[in-house]
Amino acid sequence: MSTAYRACVAARYEYAETIGNDGMQLLASIYESSTTPQWLRQIPAIEVLRQTWLHQYYIDYTDVPLDTPGKLRWRNAADLPKAGDRFDSPYDTDARYANKRSTTWIGYKVHITETCDANDVHLITNVETTQAQLSDVDQTEPIHVSLESKGLSPSEHIVDAGYVDSELLIKSQIDFDIELIGPVRPNVSWQAKTPGGYDISKFSVEWDAKTVTCPQGQKSTTWTPAIDNWGNSGINVKFPSKVCRRCDFRHLCIKSKSESEPRKLRLRPKEEHQIIQTIRSTQDTDEWKERYNTRAGVEGTLSQGINAFGLRKARYRNLPKVRLQHQITAVAINIVRMIAWLDGIPHAQTRISRFAALAVA
Repeated sequence: MSTAYRACVAARYEYAETIGNDGMQLLASIYESSTTPQWLRQIPAIEVLRQTWLHQYYIDYTDVPLDTPGKLRWRNAADLPKAGDRFDSPYDTDARYANKRSTTWIGYKVHITETCDANDVHLITNVETTQAQLSDVDQTEPIHVSLESKGLSPSEHIVDAGYVDSELLIKSQIDFDIELIGPVRPNVSWQAKTPGGYDISKFSVEWDAKTVTCPQGQKSTTWTPAIDNWGNSGINVKFPSKVCRRCDFRHLCIKSKSESEPRKLRLRPKEEHQIIQTIRSTQDTDEWKERYNTRAGVEGTLSQGINAFGLRKARYRNLPKVRLQHQITAVAINIVRMIAWLDGIPHAQTRISRFAALAVA
């Protein structure tokens, strides 16, 4: 880090703390003065100012003598409240910070559902607008509820990996009669990445007997239902230490340096475990990929919404108005598509780069 950059950062913090002290003095005059009218504290803008200062500043009592006011400090990124607990703009208190891979923004997130029948017009059937920090997987069920309330539930719902988890794969079928189609996350254990490694798919589970058999035919000794730190139900399984210690294939199963450490497994509930293993084994097949490729059409819809209808820029502030904008935008896209369909204009094809076309040729 250069000296000039350090000086710039220091100057920025000094200026921010000057502003912070001015704001604190104003808030103290409003909340601590006995002569301040009570109604002044009830003005919404004053409450927004108070919360903004709580989110962005703190009082530092380090190296401060007793009975002496602390020093106001501007929070760095590590000291900020969680994105869902703070707002980064006093002008839009519903907007939230979010990041997706290398993209960061402050605002909202929109989830679009459309029809995808090959020989029919493709229309947007549902729009969900949320605060930006909320995960995609938490929106799958609300989307299904919304589709069902409008009588538009599909028999198949093809979604991105972010909208899929084992519980949803089961609940969507049971609660909404919808087959949720999307890739599940691969097994990222070191055993799965090691050629010949004994990852969880190599173990045979006997659910009624409550035992698991390893690839070498050894059976587990414990079967303990347990809830993890995130509230997920599952089953903890352990194999006998004596057997694992003597196993000639230990290097494919256990990485612990302690020879007494046995193999342990964490199983999902039966239905979730089985469906995850099934999808992991089939999602690399050509048949599954061809079926899933239909989802690529929604990328064109997002591109149309962003480039032709300004979907990415919110014209209004706060969630209700942004949600209304997204819904009106979806209506406009549907009108344009209906007109094109009635005029006999075929669906646009996915563009192929010149390099990809050359590779095919």
